[in-house]
Amino acid sequence: MKIAINGTYIQEQASGLGVVSTNLIDRLIDCDRHLDVALYSHSDRLRHQYPSSFFPISNALSPDRGFPGHIKRLLWYQTQLNWQLKQSKINLFFSPVAEGMLFPSIPQIITVHDLIPLKYPKVSPKWRYYYLYILPLILRQCCQIISISEHTKKDLIETYHLNPESIRVVYNGYDDNLFSPQPNPDILTKYNLERYFLYVGDMRYYKNLDRALSAFELLPNKNYQFVITGRKDDFFYPQLKNKVDLLSAKERIIFLDYVPTEDLPSLYSMAQSLVFVSLYEGFGLPILEAMACGCPVITGDRTALPEVGGDSVVYVDPKNIDDIAQGMQEIITNTKLRNNLIEGGLARAKLFSWQKTADAIRSIIDAQLTISGSR
Repeated sequence: MKIAINGTYIQEQASGLGVVSTNLIDRLIDCDRHLDVALYSHSDRLRHQYPSSFFPISNALSPDRGFPGHIKRLLWYQTQLNWQLKQSKINLFFSPVAEGMLFPSIPQIITVHDLIPLKYPKVSPKWRYYYLYILPLILRQCCQIISISEHTKKDLIETYHLNPESIRVVYNGYDDNLFSPQPNPDILTKYNLERYFLYVGDMRYYKNLDRALSAFELLPNKNYQFVITGRKDDFFYPQLKNKVDLLSAKERIIFLDYVPTEDLPSLYSMAQSLVFVSLYEGFGLPILEAMACGCPVITGDRTALPEVGGDSVVYVDPKNIDDIAQGMQEIITNTKLRNNLIEGGLARAKLFSWQKTADAIRSIIDAQLTISGSR
């Protein structure tokens, strides 16, 4: 059977959708060599790793190119890709991101991670129009939609009035070959750290970092740092930095910029806690990575975050600064709680893996191939 996989969202500095795409593509291709895959991507790594499956596309379509890259990519789906899939007699198209064809020549399966451009339009005002007018049309042209959480599925049904039967929930995984307890004091020397709370992710305002940092300032113990990983972008970072400069704790708030993936397990493992109190998430991958590394987690009590954390994290009201501060204080002072969170988090993380995610998606692909009469 021939299937095409969308690998256009692979980035040089992998984060978010790039991490998901990379891990899923590797496991979907590796788990079944009997599946004939056409992989459309501009990634040099994928080109060398899967030469017989690789179909090169222009770097101009990369998300690294910003809005022009997004526009070119969306047009490419409707024109060149759609024509190539039909000419190559591909049986099905799978996209690990919420992008696809308006009038597909073959069955397509699209993955939706969240509806952030609609929930927080100021974060990405241009994408809001795509989610308002284009994405609903694409979703109605899908033989199956994959949602990464029950919360996102609920959002899809309420926003686009989709048939619940058209949406399957498949949770994200994490790289269990990479993320495990790896306490390494050398990481403290490398980044000039001592005892610290950790945040992993970007700095968009719904991530709620301003409240998390205000809560950090309230802690009576002033011997802790708050470490923020994530690229210092040109828009959200300056806004957050201006707020940090007004805090008395500003000297203990560390912006590390983009951190190589291989350093993250040790940063998680040496942290007092991950503080991930986002106002909205379609999943919450840093929670899973932190638990797998034996790092206690403080997170918000809403959207998809409880689906990931289960009963193995500390939940706080993300809009209540005092509540966030109380959660951080408990991590510092309550050794029994901290140990229970570490033990429970390690067990919770084992319920997820990218291989489980890939296996679930492969079963959906098989079912749709059968329905379409391709087998």
